[in-house]
Amino acid sequence: METESQMGPTRYRIYMILGLVTSLLLVGVGIWGIVGSNEPILGWVMLIAGIAITGVSIVQLRRA
Repeated sequence: METESQMGPTRYRIYMILGLVTSLLLVGVGIWGIVGSNEPILGWVMLIAGIAITGVSIVQLRRA
């Protein structure tokens, strides 16, 4: 992953915000998969991945 100094602060923040939006979509689809499916394993995987990526994106945004 490129650092902020390699790509510039604005571009770096845009990438982090896109990651945050994508992770929130994963959380939403994961919840939908858990509630609306007979086999909710993929929903749980997406929910956990979304929560993990959300946490990393928030930490990186606070550092930037």
